[in-house]
Amino acid sequence: MDSGEMVCYCAGVTKAQILEALDNGARNLNDIKQMTGACTIGRCKELSPTGK
Repeated sequence: MDSGEMVCYCAGVTKAQILEALDNGARNLNDIKQMTGACTIGRCKELSPTGK
C-alpha cells in the first residue's frame, strides 16, 4: 500500500496520515479517529471507487 493511498474515503484520510498519527502517539482506533477524522463519517463504502 502506497503511503498516499486513501484509507478513509469519506474523511479523505491517507495511509500516511494514519502512520503519522501512530508516530504522534495514537495507540488504538479511537486515538486514530480523534487525530485524523478517519472512520467518523461512515460513508466510505459509498464513496470508495471499489464500492467496498
